[in-house]
Amino acid sequence: AEKSDVQCPMFDAENSWLFLDASGVSARVGVWQKARWLGWAEGEAGALESLFAGTRAALAQAGIPWEKLGGYLYVEGPGSVLGLRLAAMAIRAWQVDDAARDAGRARPTWACGSLQLAAALALAGGAQPPFTVFTDARQGFWQILEIKSSDPAGLSAAAPVEIKESELPAGPLFHIPARKAWHHPPTAARPMPASLREHPEILSRAELFRPVETPTPYAGRPPEYKKWAGAPASR
Repeated sequence: AEKSDVQCPMFDAENSWLFLDASGVSARVGVWQKARWLGWAEGEAGALESLFAGTRAALAQAGIPWEKLGGYLYVEGPGSVLGLRLAAMAIRAWQVDDAARDAGRARPTWACGSLQLAAALALAGGAQPPFTVFTDARQGFWQILEIKSSDPAGLSAAAPVEIKESELPAGPLFHIPARKAWHHPPTAARPMPASLREHPEILSRAELFRPVETPTPYAGRPPEYKKWAGAPASR
């Protein structure tokens, strides 16, 4: 992750932040301030159906007008490719509107990794290192993050790795679903021991976030395509 000397926005108690996480099966939207949720929405439908409805619902619950938001908190993945792209596109569109209203200045955006966030939640739920958090990648592969220490610096430096199904490490495994009814996790996998809705203070951890000009989904390894080995079609 990129390092930055910019002050993490979560320590600015005067601002409220719009949090978007569409990396999983359901989109999560929240209005966050002072280590608590002012509004929260989590749709069972996919991101396309629930992201914008959830944003409206969370803002209505918080009772905060759009103009009073301090900025955006974006979960960049890995995870659901469609969900990550939709959330990024939404924030980019809002940034354009921000700039049009405020002399070219867009609200700040801060990004965090889905697996780093999940690891922080696992630690908050009592998980003891070493353990692994993982989510769906492409067919036959997982994206994993191995946590060997509860040291915040180690969590900040950890990076996801794509592995084959047969290469999942031993030890506690916490699975974060990113797709429905596909790529079933191994029987040894456990559900997350804590939920973000119940632990909003997790977002106060400065090592999880970094400032970005525009939200960009986690890319991971480029897809590999099998070469066509058949004979050329006759004309």
